[in-house]
Amino acid sequence: MRSERRQRGAKKCTVILGIGLCVGLVAHSAGAQGMAGPSLSQAQAGLAAAEAAAVDMGIGLTCAVVDAGGTLVALARMDNARYFTSDIAVGKARASAAFGAPSGALSNIAAMGLAGVMEGGENLLFLQGAVPITANGQPVGAMGCSGAASEQDENAAKAGVAAME
Repeated sequence: MRSERRQRGAKKCTVILGIGLCVGLVAHSAGAQGMAGPSLSQAQAGLAAAEAAAVDMGIGLTCAVVDAGGTLVALARMDNARYFTSDIAVGKARASAAFGAPSGALSNIAAMGLAGVMEGGENLLFLQGAVPITANGQPVGAMGCSGAASEQDENAAKAGVAAME
């Protein structure tokens, strides 16, 4: 019975891992094939909207926009955001872009240790605060924010992405 449970758990993890890798590969290959990721002007509009949301919440954030391959397009750190929030925002955005899902929903992938076996995985942060950017239903990048409570980070990122779509 115990062995049966382990096998079901292993199958479930394998399916989740397979889905995550497929989404990540599709997002990466889409970027490599010329599918447009967020432009600089789109990223700047998204960052301005995220900053406005942060001001409304009374918080200071750093927000980052990356393309489908996790390459930084633009980053903005508010005057009252801590210095280390830049690296965290980029790491959250890269995780979201790699899997085409909000970074906070990826804790099961982090628990499996997947980042340790992925190329560039050491630069992914599976913490709430980033959301994917889509175009024509396909993930083309992500925006991640850092500097406040995780939910506030994510709400600001959602506001930024909404302004970009």
